[in-house]
Amino acid sequence: MWWSKVLHSFRFALEGLKYTLVSQRNMRIHYMAALIVLLLALYLPLSKMEVLLLFISILLVLVAELFNTAVEAVVDMVSPDFHPLAKVAKDVAAGAVLLCAGLAVVVGVSIFYPYLAAFAFQTFEQSSHPPDISLAALITLDFFLTLMLKSAMHRWGRPELEPSMTTSLASCIATSLVLMTGHLLVILLVLFLTALLIGTRLRIKTRKNPVILGTILGIVIAWIGFQLM
Repeated sequence: MWWSKVLHSFRFALEGLKYTLVSQRNMRIHYMAALIVLLLALYLPLSKMEVLLLFISILLVLVAELFNTAVEAVVDMVSPDFHPLAKVAKDVAAGAVLLCAGLAVVVGVSIFYPYLAAFAFQTFEQSSHPPDISLAALITLDFFLTLMLKSAMHRWGRPELEPSMTTSLASCIATSLVLMTGHLLVILLVLFLTALLIGTRLRIKTRKNPVILGTILGIVIAWIGFQLM
């Protein structure tokens, strides 16, 4: 029967979505980002057109990631060994996902910025900290504490637990800037630059734990320091 074929097609499509979600880390990130965006859309008084633009942007990213996964599967089947053209196919498909994700970010920032800017202004107007010599002391504290932890982990034979000095200082400075400023655009730019740095370190480092531990350490030290100022 025709409806049986329709149900089978629907089931196969769901299997494709399930496979992509289970096997692709980027798809899980896209789903999580989409969930956060949709929750914000429910909470904020957005217009019908703004919600429609968010839906279109989310679907563009998800569809692009599905095509990217399909291209990777076909390329791996046809060319299991390394081939320059196989790399080109995968890179181009990944580039399509990147463009769609960039468009989604632009749309999301354009829609949510007025609401988040008002919230940030109210929040930081009450709790912002003017820069002074204590900021230099906080960064110095982060440097020495990170150095001490690196030395301790080295003595204990646990090099995989040595926090990265670069990401510790970067995240400490970034968190301090976020806590000091009340301008949402500056905050977003600082977070974006920090994410770029951490992402680059994760990509070039064979051991990921030091990068992650350094990031967490810098954020915690900055947060506690500003609570004590």
